[in-house]
Amino acid sequence: MHSRILIISLVVAGLASACGPSQPADYDLVIRGGTVFDGSGAPGVVADVGIRGDRIVAVGDVSGNAARVIDARDLYVAPGFIDMHSHSETFRLLNGGHGPSFAYQGFTTEVYGETVSMGPLGGQRRNELPDELLGKWESFGGFLDYMEEVGISINVASYVGSGGIRANVMGYDDRPPSDEELEQMKELIRESMREGAMGVSAGMSYVPNIYMSTDELASLVRAGAEMGGIFANHARTMNGTDPDAISEAIAVGEQAGAPIHFFHLNSTSSTEADAFLGIIDEALARGTKITGDSYTYTWGITGLRSYIPAWAQAGGVEAMLERLRDPDERERIAAGFVTEPPYLANIGWHHVRLGVDDPEVNGKLVSEVASLTERAPEEVFMDVVLDQEGRGIVIDWNNEEDTLRQVLVQPYVAGGTDGSALDLDSENLPPLVHPRHIGTVPRLLGTYVREEGLLTWGEAIRKLASLPADILGLKDRGRLADGMLADIVIFDPETIEDKASFEDPFHYPVGMRYVFVNGTAVVDDGDYTRELPGRALRGPAFDGPQN
Repeated sequence: MHSRILIISLVVAGLASACGPSQPADYDLVIRGGTVFDGSGAPGVVADVGIRGDRIVAVGDVSGNAARVIDARDLYVAPGFIDMHSHSETFRLLNGGHGPSFAYQGFTTEVYGETVSMGPLGGQRRNELPDELLGKWESFGGFLDYMEEVGISINVASYVGSGGIRANVMGYDDRPPSDEELEQMKELIRESMREGAMGVSAGMSYVPNIYMSTDELASLVRAGAEMGGIFANHARTMNGTDPDAISEAIAVGEQAGAPIHFFHLNSTSSTEADAFLGIIDEALARGTKITGDSYTYTWGITGLRSYIPAWAQAGGVEAMLERLRDPDERERIAAGFVTEPPYLANIGWHHVRLGVDDPEVNGKLVSEVASLTERAPEEVFMDVVLDQEGRGIVIDWNNEEDTLRQVLVQPYVAGGTDGSALDLDSENLPPLVHPRHIGTVPRLLGTYVREEGLLTWGEAIRKLASLPADILGLKDRGRLADGMLADIVIFDPETIEDKASFEDPFHYPVGMRYVFVNGTAVVDDGDYTRELPGRALRGPAFDGPQN
């Protein structure tokens, strides 16, 4: 009897031991058997990737147990993609930090700032934020803090926009600054750098940047460069109009001692890519640090009122609208669309599509409305600006496929959408949706890499990952290696493809299977998870802890 009890006790003890607490997993996640691209430009190799928390802790033949295993055979594994030129700020905040259209493209970090940035607000700067966001922040750093408080599905960084700085101090006057005003602007730049700006940006075709001299801009850029910042710019031209604008931007960077980055180099150089890229090549040869970004479409987007000659925008929106109501001023404006800065209408009104709240004209070309109403296109456009009180966008032609390809292959050109992260199920959508919001990267990888062989897979991934990380000085992102933060994408190279067109843009791309931001899945087996693991990334002069 005693022996039987002993045997039963031993069996029970053994079962209890077997069912007790298991050994902790070596990894939170192991991605097994995928073709791994490290982001350097090298070809992919079949390997495993081990993740613990928010870090990559092993790459290669990864042994040990994992809380989760993803079978990545026949899939490509790469560092998360970085959008060097994003305008997502408002859409993200109105959509609870979400932006599925960027997640499905593989973006894990996006960078804000051009003419303006989301801070500092105040002074004489016009506040155009939606009512829901008024009063939520004031400073540059306050904006980044607020993004983290709300929660975001992507990492975010920003330049401080020199146009917004000028508006803060001087309003929208077309005049040089006084010495005191210039010093005030430089101090706002320094404050923003200390609060995390990556550098100073400019949109030189847009008010109020367009009123700046080269020397004024160089002074502001220098204030950021002295604190480690770069100079990111939309040059003082579009559609290949003026190659001197490239020379001016290079001169600004060289005078200020700042690395130079060109936004949307595809639309800036346009069909004159030979001349524009040649100027950059000369500067690179003398040791100037220059990079750029490009999206993958031959039509772009800009603000509706940006087409109005710059002199007529002086003093702000109300002053512009008053001029449009004055018959004499209106006649001068009509005559200056092509002959006066910013010259945007030189592409022809048959290349300008309206994106406004009026359903009668939304989506139509200006030339189309002119024909339907038997009016001059200039009159049509001015009436639309008046009716919309300056609000709205246009989608406009800016390139041809051959010269777009010429820009895409340049080794210093990174990826950048010049677009916004959208939720296609949200009510917060622009009146006219450009496919670059949804398909820039899948178009690059599906059309230009897989179908055309314009770039190798390794080189395309470098342009989306380590190149932008290096430009921004992000030391622990942009590569797949031990110790790096776990921003990772897994996609099907055979199926990745954009589905959005200009005629029918409301389709997410296909082929992106998994996207991890700081180790958390925001796309999981093709589904958007609505997780918010993103962080605000702060620049070289930030005096607090980095994320």
